[in-house]
Amino acid sequence: MPSSHSVARSRPGRSTLVAEVADRLRREIVTGTRPAGSKLSEPSLAVEQGVSRGPVREALRQLEREGLVVFDAVGRSRVVTMSAADFADISIVRVALESAAAAHVAACFDDRLRRTLERNIAKMKASRTLTDVSRLDLAFHDAVMEASGRRRLITTWRSIHSQLELWLGALHRAREAITADVLEETVHSHRALVEVLASGDAARAREAAAEHAGGLVRWAPLHGVMPDGTTGSPVFVARS
Repeated sequence: MPSSHSVARSRPGRSTLVAEVADRLRREIVTGTRPAGSKLSEPSLAVEQGVSRGPVREALRQLEREGLVVFDAVGRSRVVTMSAADFADISIVRVALESAAAAHVAACFDDRLRRTLERNIAKMKASRTLTDVSRLDLAFHDAVMEASGRRRLITTWRSIHSQLELWLGALHRAREAITADVLEETVHSHRALVEVLASGDAARAREAAAEHAGGLVRWAPLHGVMPDGTTGSPVFVARS
């Protein structure tokens, strides 16, 4: 007969279940498996996830706070459909946060951060899927932001993290496939940013980070890429 300790360990707590359901749904949304506007039925998700409706409901509310899910007036939920204007807002915040953080990182850059960023770049260079490129791209910028040590910058960054991940995934998918040119461009731009951060020049780091973050922003409207990965007429041109 199993001990009470082993039984408790074999049964995840409610908070763990909520986190697991939220993680799975978040991944499906940001990778496009659950496309913009698709319905998220609590009963169906509960059966699919093998849990009761309570954890599903809490997970959906968590994803609503992250900007990935919306509820209508009667409580039905869907995957968010973001407009070009939404992306413009996120991009403005991203450029501001990353440029400010880079100035602080330049003043405290060390070998530990360099190793972290170089490992990320090496993994990115070896990537073979769009999902991996998107994940590693954002992880690189997470590391820089966290290294800044600026609590309010980090908190604001985290508040847009999931929406930014959604957009990066859509934009990478819009390129249709990973090509040597795309990977080389991405790897080169990240390596260049590392060297600027390592220079200790705060003003130069601020400018380089803004230019780096703004590069993808400018690429999107240039190619008419809309937030759900389709194409259309963008309504903005963001500048770093």
